[in-house]
Amino acid sequence: IMISLKNIIAFSLILIISSCTVISTTHSFYHHGTDSIKTNSSFKYVKYNVIGKARTTYYPNKLRPSKQQVPVNNGLIADAKVNLNKLFPLGPNQAYANLTIDVLETTQGTPSSAGGIIVDEITLEAVVSADIVEYEKN
Repeated sequence: IMISLKNIIAFSLILIISSCTVISTTHSFYHHGTDSIKTNSSFKYVKYNVIGKARTTYYPNKLRPSKQQVPVNNGLIADAKVNLNKLFPLGPNQAYANLTIDVLETTQGTPSSAGGIIVDEITLEAVVSADIVEYEKN
């Protein structure tokens, strides 16, 4: 009975370890600072930290044909910028300042017996954030 119990525990442990999902996220960050469009005018901040996002997910595992990639229209960062503009359109004498672009890559998969990861899903997300400034009329 003892050998049988050890085999059950070992098999259960292998099953638990092999059925785990591994998720890893990497991050890239770009800051473009404040490029003043009008240098001869004073301005005020209208809104801080406005955000536009875009995301797509790839499924490299051919065994899941039912899952489709989320479409990207003009590029991930360009789509995030379009979403920023839709959510926070600029008014007269306004501009985006302190533009920041974050790109997050999240990989999800299962451990392989060789010690690597079998990737099931890769999600890329671009986040464009900025402040909105308004220039005084001259």
